[in-house]
Amino acid sequence: MSNNGKKTPPNGKVRDQRLKTFVRALQISDTFFPVGMYHFSHGLESFVQREIVRDVDDLVCLLKDILMHQIAPVDGVALANAYRAAEQSDLNTLLRIDEMLYVMKLPGEIREGSVKTGKCLLANLLLMISDRIILRDFHEMVRTGASPGNYAVVLGFGGYLLEIDCPEVMMMALYSFCVSFVGAAMRLMKMDHYKSLKIISDLQSLLADMIQKNIYKTTEEMYSCAPLADIMSVKHEKATVRMFLS
Repeated sequence: MSNNGKKTPPNGKVRDQRLKTFVRALQISDTFFPVGMYHFSHGLESFVQREIVRDVDDLVCLLKDILMHQIAPVDGVALANAYRAAEQSDLNTLLRIDEMLYVMKLPGEIREGSVKTGKCLLANLLLMISDRIILRDFHEMVRTGASPGNYAVVLGFGGYLLEIDCPEVMMMALYSFCVSFVGAAMRLMKMDHYKSLKIISDLQSLLADMIQKNIYKTTEEMYSCAPLADIMSVKHEKATVRMFLS
């Protein structure tokens, strides 16, 4: 017992492995981590230019729709299945999931963004855990063009290799998307950091609920139903003046 009556861990040590896992989670979800998410507005730029999204209420409504009907049931499900494929060291299933996710992203900019960020994340994972065979094998398939290397797939199996629990990896993906989306809104609309913080804070329960609903779905249950978001992304591809890559 310590002097204040509280229990102390054996030998006075905290759980070292848990702290290492936690810092890995912080590292790969931090905006400092070089995957390039800040280059993308995820179609929001077109919504703002056409005055479909005019204020914070419009923004939150759009963000929720994209999360619930596109990101969680497609990227989230792909991520969870990639995590389980990594548990089984099943490279063939990993490649199949990667291809399925790629073809379900209809706008070219969205596919390109998913692959660009995925390849960046993959390259960084190689620096962190270069001794894992499945990581090197998957990197070779992506390098040679045999597999696209989507961000959600790389994050899913990379999260397993980094010993982060699957629900936490899914939360990292959803949270990172929200930060990227709201960050783009700050540059496109009249919105300060305080409003941005409130938006993301208010979404916490919804994000947890989406994880519960999608974490155990199979790849055959993946679906995307956000047609207006896809249309705005396609229009963004043809825009003459753009702030973002997508």
